[in-house]
Amino acid sequence: MSVSETSASDPQSETRFHLRYLVGIFLVAVTFRWIAQPPLSVWPLCFVALVPLLILVELRPRYSRRDYLGFWGAATIFWLVSLQGIRHANPLMYGGWFVLSAYLAVYMPLFIALTRTLRRRRLPLLAAAPLVWVGLETIRNYFATGISAAMLGHSVADVPVMIQIADLFGTYGVSFVIATVNVALFVIASIVRPVRFAKWFGDTPGRGHVVIASAIGGGLLVATIAYGQFRLSQPSTERLATFALIQRSEPVEYQQDSAREQEIFQQYARDSITAFERTNEPIDVVVWPESMFTGGYPWMIAEPDASIPGPFEGSASEFKLAIDSFRDYFLSRNADVQNVLESVNGNHGKPHLIVGCGVIRYHEKTSIHSGIVHVGTKGNIQDWYAKNHLVMFGEYIPIVRSVPWIRDGVPDGLMVTAGEGPVPMQVGNTVVLPSICIETAVERITINQMRQLDDDGKTADVVVTVTNDGWFDDSSVIDHHRRCAQLIAVGVRRPILSAANNGPTAWIDHCGRVVDSLATGSNGAIIAAPMRENRVSLYVKIGDWPAKILALFCIIVMIDRRRQAYV
Repeated sequence: MSVSETSASDPQSETRFHLRYLVGIFLVAVTFRWIAQPPLSVWPLCFVALVPLLILVELRPRYSRRDYLGFWGAATIFWLVSLQGIRHANPLMYGGWFVLSAYLAVYMPLFIALTRTLRRRRLPLLAAAPLVWVGLETIRNYFATGISAAMLGHSVADVPVMIQIADLFGTYGVSFVIATVNVALFVIASIVRPVRFAKWFGDTPGRGHVVIASAIGGGLLVATIAYGQFRLSQPSTERLATFALIQRSEPVEYQQDSAREQEIFQQYARDSITAFERTNEPIDVVVWPESMFTGGYPWMIAEPDASIPGPFEGSASEFKLAIDSFRDYFLSRNADVQNVLESVNGNHGKPHLIVGCGVIRYHEKTSIHSGIVHVGTKGNIQDWYAKNHLVMFGEYIPIVRSVPWIRDGVPDGLMVTAGEGPVPMQVGNTVVLPSICIETAVERITINQMRQLDDDGKTADVVVTVTNDGWFDDSSVIDHHRRCAQLIAVGVRRPILSAANNGPTAWIDHCGRVVDSLATGSNGAIIAAPMRENRVSLYVKIGDWPAKILALFCIIVMIDRRRQAYV
């Protein structure tokens, strides 16, 4: 039996708790958090989900390492359930699923530990808990490449009035408000706790503390709602280009033969034709999900310094002829698709294509990219974008490139090369910022790219993201991905148009509202006509440095905690 040890320096802390009681309280917190998010999405529970953790913060007895291991185990279960869709991608991903869940599980016990440390330093709970929670969310958005999914603020993604402050401080700001309300409710509830529990906690908060907590928590919530109402009431200016977002539910594998890739290409082409047949709305752009346009023929680029890859048998001139032949076929195929789409309906001209497609670039070293190619109305390649932020264990495995005997046995899908920086794509009067897959699940990526374009005087009008979430079957991972995109849409104050294999295919406006979406696992198309929003958000202008300050604050508290040996 494991119990929490008492502190010799604190004679009042005589009560000992069995580990199962502590973990039981913790499990209530993670259960509330899970119910508040997809697939159940009972969002009001997010306003009390941290209360059980605050109980654990305020309990007087010191915790043993075994107690914290119990918290970590319960948190691991939460993340395993929340992200269970990851395991469907590939047998290799089972290990990644467990490692990622075990890593993310560290943050909730760490929240308890750091907040207890600050309470011992006499910092009020109303300040300590929100600061630590948001600071830790910031750390996990950066550490080990970062991930934003299932932040506390995402719980209210479908409550537009609550998320408009994301244009000021990102999802971090929404999380801060929710955490503050949790603390206020905890303080209010503490005044009515039974006398027999008093010895387990610190002093019962006085009437003044309750008034302050109510004023701050309630005031912050009211201010958030008022700001949300204000932003939601502001009209947009003019209509942008019209986009056809194509979705199918195609089973995919890391290693697919050329015939299967061509079959997928034909299926998407047929659904694009169907989308054109079913609307009289002139369509400017057709968007296909990540890699679906490859069709066995990636776009190839041979730089002047290109070296001949090992598998190719022939001279440098023969290699160049082979690349030119591939490129010619690729371009003629583009023109064929556009010609067919133009002929389907007299209201349509030749559309631009902004499509997910593999890109192979031959230079000193051959690089394989998960890309987006922008095909102009004449079938030419106007721009291409290489995914900047890759999925660890999904698109690359650290160190593997440096170990030839391991590298040779890794599928090409796990040997992707990252691109560098944003690439604006011009369609008539509309500037598109392209994004691929996880880049809308790591909030800073889109924010930083939008800021870079703004600094260069090339502000984007709409974010177009392509993804292949067919890896995750019909799991709630797809809903988490969409919610990340909703908060980013508010953060950059731009519509986000998502075209996905299997889902989430959605038209999200600049206020984070889902204007239209397709059911996960369905086949179809969305005709999206987003509106222009000219304002540049504060979040884009200043970035996430306020959240980074809180992250630094948490790191300092960690160092202080180790120095003081608090448990």
